[in-house]
Amino acid sequence: MKLKQKKLLLEELKTVKDFRVDKHKILYPLHEILFMTLFALLKGNTTFKEMHLWMEFSANNKILKKVFDKKEITIPCKSTLHRILMNVDNNALEVIFRRYFKKFIEKKNVAVDGKWLNGSDINAQYTQQSHNAILNILDKDTKIVFAHSFLEHTKKSEIPAFEGLLKDNFFSNESQIFSFDALLTQSEILNTIDSQGSFFIAKVKGNQKLLKEKAKLTADNFNKPTDSYNDEELNITERDCRVTRVVDVFQNRDCDRVMHHSVFHNIQSIIKVTKTSTSFKTGEIKATTEYLIANYKANAKEFREKILQHWRVETYHYHLDNLMEEDDHIAYINPFSISILRSFALNLYQIYFNKNKDEKILSPRTKTTMANISHCCKHDDELVSNLFEQ
Repeated sequence: MKLKQKKLLLEELKTVKDFRVDKHKILYPLHEILFMTLFALLKGNTTFKEMHLWMEFSANNKILKKVFDKKEITIPCKSTLHRILMNVDNNALEVIFRRYFKKFIEKKNVAVDGKWLNGSDINAQYTQQSHNAILNILDKDTKIVFAHSFLEHTKKSEIPAFEGLLKDNFFSNESQIFSFDALLTQSEILNTIDSQGSFFIAKVKGNQKLLKEKAKLTADNFNKPTDSYNDEELNITERDCRVTRVVDVFQNRDCDRVMHHSVFHNIQSIIKVTKTSTSFKTGEIKATTEYLIANYKANAKEFREKILQHWRVETYHYHLDNLMEEDDHIAYINPFSISILRSFALNLYQIYFNKNKDEKILSPRTKTTMANISHCCKHDDELVSNLFEQ
C-alpha cells in the first residue's frame, strides 16, 4: 500500500491552526478529523450524520491506522465533529487546497463562476442569515477547480471577490484566457485582465445594456462576418434536443480594435453565437442569440471551443450537487470548510477520470465515469487510498 502522498497531506493538514485553546485536552487532533472527513466524502458519505457513522464504523480501518501511525483511532461524537468542522480556518485550508492541486493544472484557460451554497440557510428559517456563495476557479483543460473565494450575504460580491483574485499572482499569468458569465463583465475586471497581458471572453447581457446594444450594432454594420463556423455536422445532442451553433466573429482587419468604448478598453473581437435547438419529441425549434466580446483575435472555431469549455464549470457544479450532494448540506454557520473538502474529493475523482477515461473501472464492463468512480469508492477502500497517490 502506498502511503507517501497521504502522509504528506496529513503533514500539510497539521499546519491548519486548531481553534481549540486547551491543546492538552484535545482528544481528536484536527488534522486527523480533516483527513477522515475527506476519506468519508470520497466514500460517498456527504452529511455530518453519514460521516460520523462511517468514522465510528472505521475506527479500526487499516489504512487510517497506517496513515496516522496509530494502533487506536479516537472518534468524536456527532456534535463535536460538527463543531470542529464548522470552526476550521477556511483560509488555511484553502492554502493547502491550492498547493495540493497546483501540480495538476495548466492555468491556460480559466473559467470563473459563483455557486450558491443553498444549505447555508435551513429552509429560510434563519431570516437574518442569507445564503452564502462560493466563487469557483476552474482549469478548463483539466476540469479541476484549483481555487475558491468565499462570498457572504449576496452573490453580487462575486465582482469585488474576482477583482481581489486578479491582484494575486497565483491567478494572473500572462496569456491566460478567462471566461465568465455576464455578471463579471465589468470594466474594472476586463481592463485589469487586459493590462496584465491576459485575455478574456466575456458575455454581454442585460446587465450591460448599452454595451450589448453597441456590440450588436457594430456587428450589424459589417457586410458579413470576418469568420464563421457552423457545427451542424457534429450532430450534438443536449437534453433530448439536437443542437447546432453558428458562431460569427467580427474583427477589424486594419487594426486591433473592432469597437471603441469609453469604459471598456481593447475590444478586438465581437462574437455572435446563434444556438438552435430542435426537440426530438415534438419537433419544436428554438433559436437564441448571444453576444460576447474578447480582447484578442481568433477564428470562429477556436472561439466556439473556448465558449463551450466555459460550461465545464457548470458540469463541476452538477457533480458537486449530485455526487457530493452540496445543496442538501446544512451548515448555515461557516459552510466553507466543508465546501473546500468537497471540492478536494471531487478533484481526486476528476484526476482519476482524466487518467483512466478510456479504461474500464474494476471490471471489463464498468465504464469509467465520475458517477462510477464515486460508486466504486463506496465499496473499495483501496481505490480511495489510491486516489490520494495519483
